[in-house]
Amino acid sequence: MLRLDVISRFVLALASSMFLFIGGVNFPPLGVILLPFVAQPVLVFGLKYGIGAGLGVVCVAILFLVIFVGEDLALIYGVFAVLAGLLLGLLGRIRVIENLVVGVATVLLTMTAGLWLYFYGSWSAMSQDIHAGLTQQLASAIQVQEKMGLSPESLEVLKQQTPRIVETLLQLLPALLFLSFALIALVNILYLGRRFPERRVQWFSLPYLREWKGPEPLVWALIACGFALFVPGIAALRVIALNLLLVIAACYFAQGLAVIAYFFHKNNVPRFLRGLTYVLIVFQQIFTLLVVGLGLFDLWGDFRHLRKNNLTPSQAS
Repeated sequence: MLRLDVISRFVLALASSMFLFIGGVNFPPLGVILLPFVAQPVLVFGLKYGIGAGLGVVCVAILFLVIFVGEDLALIYGVFAVLAGLLLGLLGRIRVIENLVVGVATVLLTMTAGLWLYFYGSWSAMSQDIHAGLTQQLASAIQVQEKMGLSPESLEVLKQQTPRIVETLLQLLPALLFLSFALIALVNILYLGRRFPERRVQWFSLPYLREWKGPEPLVWALIACGFALFVPGIAALRVIALNLLLVIAACYFAQGLAVIAYFFHKNNVPRFLRGLTYVLIVFQQIFTLLVVGLGLFDLWGDFRHLRKNNLTPSQAS
């Protein structure tokens, strides 16, 4: 009876992971919601029945994709399989959450770059194809804006700026991919923390993300990258600095969100107002920048009193 229960849960984890992956690939608008959770059924099964059992699910899934769908999709699914394997192996071993997220995202970014090189054969071919794809997507977005009644002057400005926007996005692609993988890893980690609350103390050095702060030396990297932008004649250095600045800004954005979440919790702010605030932060650029600034100035302001006798905010309050 126990074996039958394990087999049924194995099949359920396999089917759920495959559904999320195939659904996200075939319906791109839903992919933003579905694909980040492809590894989640595997992780839950692996944490309940062992790492070997979890890896067994992804192996069967990859074999199924190779036989019935195609090698290309199997390789793409392999990225999520690696995500599941890394989290199953590292949860509890790397307890500092930023180290875990950065490590997993770095491995996934490296693997994705290798897959792209395998598919395209050269970096130049890959760059040209991505450039063409971004140009097409922006052209489609402009057409949508035109149908929605955007003024002709604004449309003309967008059309003129399209090459520059595409070039900027192409330069920032490494940072954007890294942050995407970091967000996917973080979402899966947080969901596992809610699913297995009894293991949070074992897995994480901080009980709550509202107590998180970025490494203090990160501000020196921010300053160095800022100066690197003004070094003349070295285009590659400027591109590297831009990518690092985007990643560092994301770190301070996360710290700013942690500060906001801490004060929301401390003052028992209603969930509706919390949700409304987070929506404004995500969709209004001025609020996004303010949160980044809040995270940066928290280094000096110590708004949560984290340095008070080296206590966590919950202890300090």
